[in-house]
Amino acid sequence: MANNTWHYQLMYHKVDMSSFVDGGYYAIHEYYPSEDGDGWTEQPIPVDGESVEEVKQVLQAMLEDIEKHGVKDYD
Repeated sequence: MANNTWHYQLMYHKVDMSSFVDGGYYAIHEYYPSEDGDGWTEQPIPVDGESVEEVKQVLQAMLEDIEKHGVKDYD
């Protein structure tokens, strides 16, 4: 059974543009696992907060989720 809570997900965006040496780039999205099919935010999410500490907490949560969930291709 899938965990139905969202998490930060590092995703690889494949693009056909000469400005990207390896043919793509990485960005963080909110990811929503579901038994009916996983979903994620269409656009990468910003890193923001109302204080420096809040931004640090968001960044730490992102790093922990990248470590836990790895990288998925953005399709």
